[in-house]
Amino acid sequence: MRVLITGASGFVGGAVAAAALEAGHDVVGLVRDPARATRAAGADLRRGDMLEPASYVPLVGEVDAVVHAAQLAVDGRLTRRRAERVFAADGVMTTALADACREQQKRFVYTAGCFDWGDRGEVWIDEDTPLDPSPMGVGHARQAAALDAMPDLDAVRVAPGFVYGPGGLFKQAFVDQARAGRLRCLGRGTNWWSCVHVDDLATAYLGALTDAPPRAAYAVADEEPLRLRELTDLTAAACGVGPVGTLPPALGALFLGGTLTASLTTSFRIDPRRAREELGWRPRHPRFRDEVGQVVAATP
Repeated sequence: MRVLITGASGFVGGAVAAAALEAGHDVVGLVRDPARATRAAGADLRRGDMLEPASYVPLVGEVDAVVHAAQLAVDGRLTRRRAERVFAADGVMTTALADACREQQKRFVYTAGCFDWGDRGEVWIDEDTPLDPSPMGVGHARQAAALDAMPDLDAVRVAPGFVYGPGGLFKQAFVDQARAGRLRCLGRGTNWWSCVHVDDLATAYLGALTDAPPRAAYAVADEEPLRLRELTDLTAAACGVGPVGTLPPALGALFLGGTLTASLTTSFRIDPRRAREELGWRPRHPRFRDEVGQVVAATP
């Protein structure tokens, strides 16, 4: 296939581009800065801006399918206003690409997220769990509803757990903070997090491109959910740091923003059986606890 991948210089989009190229697909990678698309070496890189559909909609006619993995980057605390900027940019790009894919009968793979279901406590989450988003999942839930309202669109939604690897939010929020002596567990840490290695997530996207039925959705996570406290302590140990303290959510909101803090303290315990059964997806990194040491060692 020839696939357009948005955000091909990003953490997730770059991994999807690398996996697609390795699988023999041709990749058109949409990026803001080609110099940052290190994992998309071999792709046909094109410059584009999420807020300017004219910079990417014409590319849909050049490909067989589209993977939308771009996300607007914002600096500083993630306040509600900044989060709305992220959601609005995603809305512009999703609407433009979905309309083009519907008109040209191309598959559209949309990236959702672990915060879309909201706080589910001890309950297991799967694709049939209604979306009741935490603050950081509001934008994805809006787009899921919009895509569902386009029945003649061949859309597939991929909803990963917390994506980790040598980059992305895992590097920024965990590894960098541990190395600087600032890592703390946000809240009591009794909430569940389901994780997925970024390279395993990339292979799930390939399955969504080629093997998923139209209108499908997949919750993608590894085999062992962890309490946030255990995940934090495992990361700290891998960074050579002793057990870390606790950051009360009210104080976390001052540093991180209330929108992000309220989302990070939610519980998402994901059952990925549908991806296994329908896509034949098997993670090569089935447990975070067994991988965190190598990931930290590979994190710049």
